[in-house]
Amino acid sequence: MSRTVECFYPGASFPSISTTGVSCALDCKHCGRKYLEGMMPAPTPEDLLGLADVLAKRGAAGFLLSGGVDRDGIVRLEGFVDAIREVKATTDLRVNAHIGLARRDDIRRLVDAGVDAFSVDVYGSDDTIREVLGLPATTRDYLRVVEDLRDAGAPNITPHLCIGLHRGELRGEHRALQDLVRLEPDSIVFISLIPTKGTQFESVRAPSGEDVVSVISSAREMHPGARLLLGCMRSKRDRSWEFDAVQAGIDGIVLPSEGTVERLTRSGIGLRKRTVCCALQ
Repeated sequence: MSRTVECFYPGASFPSISTTGVSCALDCKHCGRKYLEGMMPAPTPEDLLGLADVLAKRGAAGFLLSGGVDRDGIVRLEGFVDAIREVKATTDLRVNAHIGLARRDDIRRLVDAGVDAFSVDVYGSDDTIREVLGLPATTRDYLRVVEDLRDAGAPNITPHLCIGLHRGELRGEHRALQDLVRLEPDSIVFISLIPTKGTQFESVRAPSGEDVVSVISSAREMHPGARLLLGCMRSKRDRSWEFDAVQAGIDGIVLPSEGTVERLTRSGIGLRKRTVCCALQ
């Protein structure tokens, strides 16, 4: 049977929006608020509606709605529920929400508002959450978000696992995959640590391609029916392992290298180009 790999090129068609601008209550060692700088700011519901109108008029497919978290690790989107509902009622834009450790009631409101997909961080080590993120939370707290989304009937619940987040080392990634088995996710997105200038981890070495592929191989064994994806937030200094990741079970790649695309084509693997966030099916 021939195989097809999805290649995602979201770009301007699916930008990221921050409801907190560049503000975040935490100073995570891998991020240091740096990634918020590349997002479109929408600190009020009115700002979000204005941005959505601009995106709709230029023919965008949708947007990622996220932002900095509060001291409890929550991306506070509850004040944007009515705006999201209006966006969904008046445009064809699709919304992927990154919600952090959102509360159960707020999750239900976001689902009812029509959010199309939910990106949920998952971890396999309490030490990583405490030492890298600086949160007094546990792996169980993040799994609870997945459970609450499932109970609320959310579509496209997509756990995101960051490989090598603990200073570039594997620390609980395989355990996180095992913890997800009972929740039977339809999709899992893999990202990896990016040693980013201006953060506490700028001098840390990114996880090796071998480590990334080993986690993906485990995921395919544990989740034979899931859609496995390489997300946009990953180190791209070494792209040589992307083809190996496909062989290990990856079904889609955000911004694959030209070399990867060529190898896939030469191998007879079909390519499906998409201009949306990989969390959307």
